Order: sequence, then C-alpha cells, then structure tokens
Amino acid sequence: MPTRTRPRRVPRAIVIAAAGASPAAASAACAGAEVESADQNTVALEQSILCLINERRANVGAGPVRPNGKLAQAAARHSNDMVSRGFFSHNSPGGGTFIDRITATGYMRGARSWLVGENLAWGAGSLSTPANLVDAWMKSPPHRANLLRGRFREIGLSGVRGTPSDAGQESGITVSSEYGYRALSKKSARKARKARKARKARKARQARRARARRS
Repeated sequence: MPTRTRPRRVPRAIVIAAAGASPAAASAACAGAEVESADQNTVALEQSILCLINERRANVGAGPVRPNGKLAQAAARHSNDMVSRGFFSHNSPGGGTFIDRITATGYMRGARSWLVGENLAWGAGSLSTPANLVDAWMKSPPHRANLLRGRFREIGLSGVRGTPSDAGQESGITVSSEYGYRALSKKSARKARKARKARKARKARQARRARARRS
C-alpha cells in the first residue's frame, strides 16, 4: 500500500487574555495547574500544561504525547519571536510558517510521512495558569481537535514570559505547543533502534562503574 507522504498542516492560535474568561476547573493530578505564570518557573509551567493535555487525551481514550526535543526547539523559537517582535500568528513577520520552523530542526528528516500541528496561546494574571491555558484550547473546537488528535504522539512546549502586546509584562506568558507524528523509513527506524540500544548500553556501563566506585 502506498504511504502517504503529503504533509498535513494543522495550525491553531488563540488569545485568552480577554475580558469575561471564566476560571478553569482545577486538576488535582497536575501540580501547579492553578498557579499563575508569575509564581512558577517556566519549566514547571510547561510540565503542568503537558500533564493537563495528557489528562484530557486520556479522558477520550487517546494515547499520551511525549516530549520531543526538536519540537520543543521549534516552540521555543516561536514563543521568543512572538514576544520579542510583538506579533501573534503562526507565520512570522518575514513569512516563515510553523512548518518551516519544525522542518529547520530536522524533525521530519528520515520520515516517509508526517503530521504536525500547532496551538498557540497567551494570557496574563489569573488567565496565565496552565489550567486556564489548556481550558481555552479545549473550549475552541479547532484547538481541541489538535489537542485530542489521536495520531499525534509527540509534543514540544515552550512558555516565555511576556506577551505579544507587552514583552515586559511580568504576569503574562506566551505558549507555543507543537504536535507531531512521524512514520520513519526502514533505514531511519533501524538507525533509531541502534541509537536506543547504544544509549541503553551506555547507561548500563555507567551504572556498573558507579556501583564499582561505591564498593
């Protein structure tokens, strides 16, 4: 059966720093879900957002998305760019798309087919909590579709302090989330398996050396 190689693009963006937005329901399972961005570091905020996303996916029977370094790199570049240059869009002022950003990281390299998507959001004050950011995506049908899409397996998240309207807004946060799925070619899949085995063997050697030093 021929493999579909045509890329699919699923961009979505949302601003939640709007009057009348209602607080999101809390999640006891995800640490920091109700903590405003100014009161937690960005790593903790990103972990909380990931937890909430996977919680929502589990509720509909979709598998979890796991962090991917290349997608995170694309997300970080875009969040920083939106805050520093004061725009809020999937396309940069120079015309670059989120497909361009993800491709530049090498994420699609070696894949015979792939699917990527992007959700964006920014909020300030009480609207900058992970719960409110994820809730805003869930209340928007196109964003919800991205977040719950069963084919997605990987994600890159980046929260950057400040907003597209005010880079110095300490209570604000701008978040890019890049979703991805790759079907690797046979050659790339073999290389990936070989790399995983090498990493496993290296960790085992390091553990043995550590035990030997302690004895």
